[in-house]
Amino acid sequence: PTTPNRKKSATTETNIPSSFRARSTHRAGSVTSEHHNREQCSGSSQPASHCPGFRESFVRAFVVSCERGEEGGSRETAPVKPEASGIMKVHCDIRFTNSTQGAYLSGQQLTGHVQIKLTEAKKFNEITLRIVGYSNVQWSEKRGQGRQRRTVYYTAKRDHLSSMKVLVGAQQNGSPTELPAGEHIYEFACELPPHLPTSFEGTYGHCRYTAQVVLDRPWKFNLTHKVGFTVVQPRDLNLQAPSIRLPSRMEDARVFCCGFWRTKPLFVKVTVPFTGYVPGQAIPLTIDLHNQSSRIIEGVNMKLLQEITYHAEYPSSKTRRETHTIVKHIGDGVAPEAQKQYEQRLVVPTVIPTCGEQNLISVAYRLHMTVRVQGCGSDPVLEIPLIIGTIPLMFQQPATVAVPQATAVSVSSGQEAGFSFGNSPGNSLPSASGLVREQTLPPEYLPPPTYEEAMNAAAVVITDDTDTNAIGTKPYVPLYPSYNFNDIQWPPLPPMPVQPPLPPKQ
Repeated sequence: PTTPNRKKSATTETNIPSSFRARSTHRAGSVTSEHHNREQCSGSSQPASHCPGFRESFVRAFVVSCERGEEGGSRETAPVKPEASGIMKVHCDIRFTNSTQGAYLSGQQLTGHVQIKLTEAKKFNEITLRIVGYSNVQWSEKRGQGRQRRTVYYTAKRDHLSSMKVLVGAQQNGSPTELPAGEHIYEFACELPPHLPTSFEGTYGHCRYTAQVVLDRPWKFNLTHKVGFTVVQPRDLNLQAPSIRLPSRMEDARVFCCGFWRTKPLFVKVTVPFTGYVPGQAIPLTIDLHNQSSRIIEGVNMKLLQEITYHAEYPSSKTRRETHTIVKHIGDGVAPEAQKQYEQRLVVPTVIPTCGEQNLISVAYRLHMTVRVQGCGSDPVLEIPLIIGTIPLMFQQPATVAVPQATAVSVSSGQEAGFSFGNSPGNSLPSASGLVREQTLPPEYLPPPTYEEAMNAAAVVITDDTDTNAIGTKPYVPLYPSYNFNDIQWPPLPPMPVQPPLPPKQ
């Protein structure tokens, strides 16, 4: 009855590679243990391969073979490729020559050069530069209940710019082009369309502009290098509707009730001299509180709000809004049956200019004031829409400039808060005879803006499906223009004419 088992054992042994058997007989202890185990298994009803002793000796022989590096192996470590060791053979960089910060106005020419450094000669099928711009919006919402509950994805994408330039092409016969080791410089230029939307990075969408170099290698994955740059659509406040030059005023009268008892009214008025501003400029507020009630006015919360609207187009048209507080201040209150008037200035931080509704992403701003009243009842809320531009209105003068009493003119809600150079028909101001500084700021006295990172903006690494093997990725943050009005050199006042002496009284 043991004969079949011996045959199976012999058959199993012959299936073991000869190299394993030869290596296992190198040790006397291993040979004795293996021979003893096979003899034990030969008297068993199980095959030799199912015997624990045989499996243990087989594993031991395999481990010995791995340690010795036999069976076609080698004990020497294979050389590490430069890419795996972190030593890159290809270095790529994109630099913009006419804007060190990489910020441009729509309609401007973008120029720069691509720098490629090779530690050794390399072959490329093609090296291309792609300059693209697009807007993308995406968010998800839950619909239905129970088993009918599902997730709906709202998306929209719109292309604004697409340009490609071949820096290095294949040879005439179609074979790859070999670049020698060293540094290679390729210049480029691109005309930006005049109506490009402003760059923006938001929670549910973005508007991005990138320059990408694609290095097509034969029989290898492509190498890519991408950098982002900022495009700002100019918004000259002097070319907007004339209404932004007019003062804006919001009023509210509130009576507080508790059962059948009613208080006297509370009158609140907030006034701004105009409604168009630029980043870096202060918004002067005038707050009037006339409290005839018996309630205590704890304070006035003043905020500059930024409202972002995302417009999706698929699977249906839908909008989503989010609001951010970019500036806030708590003003003074007033005691019962008292009144108070004070001024407050809110400086506009570096933010994206106002964007229109024709884009997938629109941005608007407004002043939001809440009068906090002690006790029960609703607090009065006042809001004034504002426009944030890139070029300021040319009529502001600093508050420190004194205006003679004789030239003071009260401006009502129907008159402009500023006026142009010289005398205009119907202007109630006296001629420029030296009595008053003209309230127009000439363009030559306006300092150029500096481009700064957007407020509370987080750096992002721009990647997509085309970035298979990205090299030298750089974080990107949009840059927006900002002004420093403290550095303005205001034009000097003209000399006052010599007035003849008054005749003596008779």
